Amino acid sequence: MHLPIPLLSLFLAITPPLQASPAPANPQIPSPQHILVDSDALPTEFESTGFRIPTRNESTVLARRLLAKSRAGVLSTIFPKNITSPYVPAAVANTPIGLPDYIASCEEPTGNPTLLALTISTSTRNAVAGSNVSLAISWWDEYVKLTHAEPWSAANLPRASLIGYLEEMTKEEVEKAGVVKCFTGLHGDSRWWLPGDKSAAHAGVWMRMVVEQVYWIGGFGDRAFIGWFDPEVWRGVRTEEWKAVRLPGEKD
Repeated sequence: MHLPIPLLSLFLAITPPLQASPAPANPQIPSPQHILVDSDALPTEFESTGFRIPTRNESTVLARRLLAKSRAGVLSTIFPKNITSPYVPAAVANTPIGLPDYIASCEEPTGNPTLLALTISTSTRNAVAGSNVSLAISWWDEYVKLTHAEPWSAANLPRASLIGYLEEMTKEEVEKAGVVKCFTGLHGDSRWWLPGDKSAAHAGVWMRMVVEQVYWIGGFGDRAFIGWFDPEVWRGVRTEEWKAVRLPGEKD
């Protein structure tokens, strides 16, 4: 799907699905009020009661919490076939590049992340040149921040790839969603790049990523859901739903 954008025309496409590595053993995952709980101890055998793999819909709610709690993601683009810039090596033509980018979930409960797209950035330039784009988010760094410890296996922590397209937000939409306050609340330094600020270090525009597909890896496949979500379910998750669940390492 390709929609016109006032300043930028960006379209995002599917990244190849990731394959989960097999677990060395089965760590205990109880089934309390929250769907997913911490399992940072060394793996042990499942107990005979209480365990079940979260369903596709339950995993969708967990993924929406992951998005809401994520401060950054990896934005992947592809260099154009014909590189004309003297600052980009010709050898990287048609080569993908993934770069971390600030994100925020400023338009809850839509499930569409907000980005500050700088015209100087490689990702933005590639996208404007016609590149497909995907956004990967994970719980790996947040887990360490919350627990102050390394997980027994980072591969057993949730991550997702969001597929869709970017569209520029209107001034009215930015004001209605309180995007500036929301985004700078997470990223204080972004005040130096605010769109429309004549003193900004770089020019940019507020963009939303309209999520059309989500690929989820909740952890190891014998204890977590791995696969594609129903887009309608993704968009239909209410804020109170993802606020009621917990990701590994989170406490009430």
